[in-house]
Amino acid sequence: MEWKVKYQKHTKPAYSDLLDFFEPEIRALFASFDNEMQNRFKVHNKYHKFSNVHGWTYGYGRNYNCELLTVIVSSKYFEVLGVSVVNPETLNNALCEAETKYKNGFEQYCADVSAKRRENQIERSKKRVEREKAQMDELTESIDPDKLNKFKWAKKVSRNDLLKLYQSDAKGLLDEELLDEVGFTFYIRCKQAKEVRELMEKGRMLCLQCGEILQAQSYTAPVKCKCGYIYTYREYRRSCNAINMPGGRATPIFDDYMKKWLDSKTASQKMTVIDWLIHECHVTLMSGVRGRSVCVNLIEGTIKQISDLKLKLAYGS
Repeated sequence: MEWKVKYQKHTKPAYSDLLDFFEPEIRALFASFDNEMQNRFKVHNKYHKFSNVHGWTYGYGRNYNCELLTVIVSSKYFEVLGVSVVNPETLNNALCEAETKYKNGFEQYCADVSAKRRENQIERSKKRVEREKAQMDELTESIDPDKLNKFKWAKKVSRNDLLKLYQSDAKGLLDEELLDEVGFTFYIRCKQAKEVRELMEKGRMLCLQCGEILQAQSYTAPVKCKCGYIYTYREYRRSCNAINMPGGRATPIFDDYMKKWLDSKTASQKMTVIDWLIHECHVTLMSGVRGRSVCVNLIEGTIKQISDLKLKLAYGS
């Protein structure tokens, strides 16, 4: 069955479907071609397009606007820049055509597209700032600015307090007052973040002054709490993210900590739970997985400062 018949417009094939479609010999040639595209020209097979003539085709590029070439799929071969690849010789011909096109200004083209994108982004950001300033000026004409978007987020744990706690534990003289302060600070921040994020997903906000639950009417419309404080959903959400309130993929860690902390009764149990949380922070820092470490959600300081502290706690000075 031909490719365009098997996978029609509303049946987008997965990459594994493409590989399975090829006969073993063609699949091996395609794997070599794909490897050359990534390593020699730094372009990737990510940009699917549907053509009434060829069905689903595969663009190799750095984004949709910087495409080097398109692969056309057939039951007996794959086609690149007019070359039907069926054996090593035709594969080499296709790669030569790709290299010719690459050398014909592809890098400069990508640089120009990136520069234009940055220029457009700067202009969009400038217009957004101007628009939002005008909206805020209009709001504050009839609203007390001292009551508008005043956020009171649960604090992070001090690096110095955390270090002192571990030092007291290492000496066999655990500071139980500091233990409770550190553990409870972690708990309150995780708890507030969980409540706030669950409400925001429903278009609601927790008043950070009195605890009242407010319903947002729109993204920018002011919502007044009975205590007198006023919020806009846009700035509320932005502030929550900017202050690194716990959430995202690490949510199970924060949820586990809250349960473990409430279940802990003795000083030893509490220290074990805090140590578990610090270990999870250390693991996310050292894992190399793209994205922020859990530590920035819970501990004061820059990533470098927190990293130095956790390495000291993990391995000693």
